[in-house]
Amino acid sequence: MGYYINFTRLSMKFFLFLWVCSAVNGSCMTPALQNPQPFNSHYECVNAGYLDGLQMVQNIGREEVERNRLFVAFNCKPETTI
Repeated sequence: MGYYINFTRLSMKFFLFLWVCSAVNGSCMTPALQNPQPFNSHYECVNAGYLDGLQMVQNIGREEVERNRLFVAFNCKPETTI
């Protein structure tokens, strides 16, 4: 038997933040880039994070990514509104 919490009055949105990071110098650019579109679920946000990250890496280009060992990190932050 567990606890049941009714969240019918709460609406959870997720916001995507992305950083371009360098493994050469061990740092990430700041501030993070924020996707202006809120997502209705963590799942949707994570999918967008991978897709946006891939697009960023492709736009930066192979040479720059290799030279600076760049990668994209992201986080989906929840925000609850009533």
